Amino acid sequence: MEWIKKYKEFDSPRKRVNYFRKYVVHIKGEMLFSGGLEPNILFEIESSFKLGNFVACVLLSQLSVEHCLAHCFLMTEHESVCTKGFAKLIDTAVDTKLIDEMLAIRLHELRLMRNPYVHPRFGAGKGTQISRVIEKGFDCNELPVADGIEAIKVLGEFINSQSKQEF
Repeated sequence: MEWIKKYKEFDSPRKRVNYFRKYVVHIKGEMLFSGGLEPNILFEIESSFKLGNFVACVLLSQLSVEHCLAHCFLMTEHESVCTKGFAKLIDTAVDTKLIDEMLAIRLHELRLMRNPYVHPRFGAGKGTQISRVIEKGFDCNELPVADGIEAIKVLGEFINSQSKQEF
């Protein structure tokens, strides 16, 4: 139960919402969104984070970034990449200078974090939840919490890095 102390700054809905609004976006602000970054999905991520639904945060953060990247390639010579998966979108975004290498690394981390939650992989093999628990040295109950918080951080990095670009 040591891990509970480790996440003390996230131990209440109020603290989680304050974190989300500080590092990602204040949903009720006057921001305009376009190009796949949907305010209603961001609101769901904020609500999920507030309620401590950390796995939902991982899935919805990845969904938001993937849709946003795919939108950038619509009606371009790279449109075919839109349906090739998140990894290909990330790689193409780097190749076209839409994102830098550091952000690509973080987005691949988000992708690999999400995979065990959505793809049925069992045991301690590569890419399973058990292998991630062992690799990170976590308690099984800590992994979803750590993943949810990290997904929110990656989402914030993506949104903030793209704030100068038009989606």
